[in-house]
Amino acid sequence: MKRPAGLQTIIVYKLAKSVVQALLGVASIWLLARGAEAGAATFAEFLLEHFTGAWALQVATVLVRATTAGRVKLLAFAMIGDSILSGVEGLALRAGRWWAPWLVVIATSALLPIEIWELARRPAWGRVGIVGVNLAVVAYLLRAAAREHRAAMQPPPAQASGMPSRAPPR
Repeated sequence: MKRPAGLQTIIVYKLAKSVVQALLGVASIWLLARGAEAGAATFAEFLLEHFTGAWALQVATVLVRATTAGRVKLLAFAMIGDSILSGVEGLALRAGRWWAPWLVVIATSALLPIEIWELARRPAWGRVGIVGVNLAVVAYLLRAAAREHRAAMQPPPAQASGMPSRAPPR
């Protein structure tokens, strides 16, 4: 089935996001099994041994300071939950379900106010990118859904057989 490039891009984005989040969720569960703090310290040590630069030190420091068992549990739950939702969204769009664009619009736009609030509180290029992508997805799917709705509401075109249509009986 031939899909518009915009829709295909959204499908690939949703499915790739689902896989990445599932991997992060599994990694979080692994971190909990090893002991969140000990696992974070091991990962921080790995970063410092294999990467140079100030960014590696900053990431390692934040990781060690911010990692608690409660935060890792929340991260695991959030990543796996959002992975499942993104997977359902991507697969439903791919299957052409009529409700799929609406699911994506509702799920994506529900979190936009929080994302915009966080962007206003602490501006960062990563947040700008996330908000931009989410706004683009919502706008594209709303436009596509409106276009489909208008097409469904229009009467079918008259037959092009060359014969005049008969007037309905009175």
